[in-house]
Amino acid sequence: MSHHSDDNMLIATSDSFWEPANYKRTTKRIEDGYKLCNDLMTLINERAEIEKNYGKSLKAWSKKWNDIIEKGPEYGTTEAAWKGILGEADRRYDVHTRIRDNLANDVITKIKLWQKESYHKSMMHIKERKDMEDSFKKAQKPWVKLLQKVDKAKSDYHTACKTEKSATNQERNATGDSSVSQDQVKKMADRVHKSKEEVQKNRDKYNQALQEINSYNPKYMEDMTVVFDKCQELEAERLQFIKDTLFHIHKHLNISQDPT
Repeated sequence: MSHHSDDNMLIATSDSFWEPANYKRTTKRIEDGYKLCNDLMTLINERAEIEKNYGKSLKAWSKKWNDIIEKGPEYGTTEAAWKGILGEADRRYDVHTRIRDNLANDVITKIKLWQKESYHKSMMHIKERKDMEDSFKKAQKPWVKLLQKVDKAKSDYHTACKTEKSATNQERNATGDSSVSQDQVKKMADRVHKSKEEVQKNRDKYNQALQEINSYNPKYMEDMTVVFDKCQELEAERLQFIKDTLFHIHKHLNISQDPT
């Protein structure tokens, strides 16, 4: 929201938060937050499958070679050493299976629960987003009416100015034209006089509309800020939850901290 130098007019630029309906970029974060929970669960699910498949491959490899070694000619402590390699694979299978279980059962369960508690989704919309948009609409409604009044007054004023300029040019041209009668010149002069009155009348209405919207601006900004701050609180909670969840994922994936 800014003020134009001409006539102290308030103009909301196209990317301004204060312009009608531009609050939707703020409320869209609520919708995005819900979708990002789904994306994160998909990401974790895919990683859990990788852990599961890696563990299964190790287990299959261990079983295959255990059978081969037992049927083969190696014996004694050397045979035990061969099998020691397989034992490491079995333990690694346990580690990666545990990682898979932790990701699927612990992390994803927590994300699902948080998403369910934070977003109440219906077929049509997410309730939290709709509530915020309704609050923004309510805060914006009186100001939008004043803005529409300003736009109409501005348009009427500019139209009156064009009409007055056209009438003045016609009168000037007619005055220097001998083929135009004095009666016609007088009529043109009357039209110029009337158009000047229209300009002044519309200018007064325009200035009045500007004064009204400018005096309402502080109230408007205050009401919009109250709703915006609520949206910011929701987003701050989401960011903190995602941060904590990512740390939790890293903890499960860091096998160097696993005592086994």
